[in-house]
Amino acid sequence: MSSHARPYRLSFINSMRSWGGAEVWMLETALALRDRGCTVEFVTNPDSELLKRATAEGLPVKPLTIRIDGAPWTIAALAAHLRRTGATALVANRTKDVKVAAPAGRLAGMPCVLATRESDFPLKDRLDYRWNFQVLCTGLLVNSLATQKTILDSGPWLDPERVHLLYKGIDIDRFVPGPAPSGRPVIGAVGQLIERKGIPELMRAWTAIDAQDRAERPILRLAGEGILQADLERWREGLRHPEDVELLGYTENVEKFIQGLHILAMPSHAEGFGLAAAEALACEVPVIAGDASSLPEIVVDGETGLLVPPGDSDALLAALVKLLDDPPLARRLGVAGRQLVLDRYPREKTLNRFLGLTGHPDYDPEGNPR
Repeated sequence: MSSHARPYRLSFINSMRSWGGAEVWMLETALALRDRGCTVEFVTNPDSELLKRATAEGLPVKPLTIRIDGAPWTIAALAAHLRRTGATALVANRTKDVKVAAPAGRLAGMPCVLATRESDFPLKDRLDYRWNFQVLCTGLLVNSLATQKTILDSGPWLDPERVHLLYKGIDIDRFVPGPAPSGRPVIGAVGQLIERKGIPELMRAWTAIDAQDRAERPILRLAGEGILQADLERWREGLRHPEDVELLGYTENVEKFIQGLHILAMPSHAEGFGLAAAEALACEVPVIAGDASSLPEIVVDGETGLLVPPGDSDALLAALVKLLDDPPLARRLGVAGRQLVLDRYPREKTLNRFLGLTGHPDYDPEGNPR
């Protein structure tokens, strides 16, 4: 930051108690910005996983219970905190957060008050949405073209100039190709174990693979937690080869998990950005993904992976078998995938744009140095 510029102080507002993609992105972004000399803090619920992790990393955290939409006492407490810290920009996560953070930011006289839309879900055509997203917020961050389209289609009252596309950046020095996995082919999935992620279709497709007499039986490796955990455990016990399915639970070392795969399966019905797909491609692991939301922006069918219709377990099975039976094709898709990530999603590029959009004096809104 140039010495003559006013201080840049960013506040992330996130009331989620659980740990998901938005929280991962916010924490990793905060750490990367701190490495650049920026001051970044979190405002989050006292019992949230984000509070624990941010505190462990030595980042400033303000515990604040955000329970009731637009509660005036919460708005007043947050506005007072933002004035004390001299925050110049805030980024609010969920709609519940926006309804508190947007008026608080305005009361604190902040020049940059941004909402972020992490999932490809529409806005509601309600007065409170219009007031908070169009009037109080200075802008809205979206993480894919698909999310951008959904937002503008559902909110024609929202000025398109206030909707900013900001892809999630990939740390291309962390997510790198590992040693070629040896032994039996490994298919993996990482993320929440929920229906929206296509877990039921993956189970049905794997049941068919498990019944095949293949010369080399593949392994299915799942990393994540969610409400389908018990269903997965019961399903595994009924397979012909239950030992071929590994349920690992939550994993901290995502890059190591991905580097151990031959194929990543991500047959989601909807996504925000599809972070795991981009991380896998950065590791030269081809991806089979649902043809939904942002995933076609990352997984180019036949070039960096294969797309299947959401909810279609037969199509998913066919795609899995195709890559299992054609390792050279899988390899070509993975190599092309890393090049796509290098061209479009490197973290330094997206961080520059993020800094510009949040009012850092050394960058314009496109992320170009001033």
